[in-house]
Parts: sequence; C-alpha cells; structure tokens
Amino acid sequence: MTKRLYYSDSYCTRFSARVIEQLTWEGRPAVVLDDTAFYPSSGGQPADRGTLGGITVLDVVVREQDGAIVHVLEHPLSEAKAEGVLDWPRRFDHMQQHTGQHILSAACEQVLDADADTVGFHLGAETSTVDLNIARLDPA
Repeated sequence: MTKRLYYSDSYCTRFSARVIEQLTWEGRPAVVLDDTAFYPSSGGQPADRGTLGGITVLDVVVREQDGAIVHVLEHPLSEAKAEGVLDWPRRFDHMQQHTGQHILSAACEQVLDADADTVGFHLGAETSTVDLNIARLDPA
C-alpha cells in the first residue's frame, strides 16, 4: 500500500518513490508508487498536479477495488524509481480553499443557528461552492 506523505507533511513538494505497479488507466500510462505526496481527487477536491520523473502527472485517483493511489501520466515512466515534484501553487491554493470551507461552514452553523451541515464542497481555479442542507437562507 502506498504511504500517503500528504497526511504527515502537507507542505512536502518533492519526494522520491519506487514504482510498485505499472498499468493503463483509461487509455493512459499510469503507476502506483510506494510513497506519494500527490493528493488524489476526493470529496470535491481536485487532484494534485506536477511531474513524476519529469513526466507530467495528468490525474491522481484512488482505485476502488484496493485503495491504491494511481498516478495517471502523460507518457510512460520507464524508471523503477522517480522523483515527484508537486505543482505547489495549485496545492497551496487547494489547501487554502479547503481550510476556508471549514471556516465558512462553521460560521454558517453558528450565525444561522440552524442545522446547516455541509453536504458538498467543490473547489476550482475560478469558482468554489459550499453546499449546505438548509431549507432557506434569508438575507439579514
């Protein structure tokens, strides 16, 4: 199973890893690594981007059947070991938006004095949404 470096160091931008599986994912070359700092798409948060062995990482997904983190690549990776480099501005933007969502959701719970549970969150480069399970939001 891949060690998820982002859980212990969300500021990790470079790492070395060993390829433990090569595969094809939706027609693209892909790899599973022993370690990764690439966060996969999950819960409305887009996956990290960057490079692996100098090859562009197009997507990072969790394989349903076993939870493996699959790194989808622009070209095949021929090395058994590779250096991963994250697109730090993108990662940092996602971190800030994720934290902002938690703050906004907590504020809605307190200020609206209602059950305003967050039921969805989608972040993007241009817009983000926070979906609350509140029947109506009246302007104050």
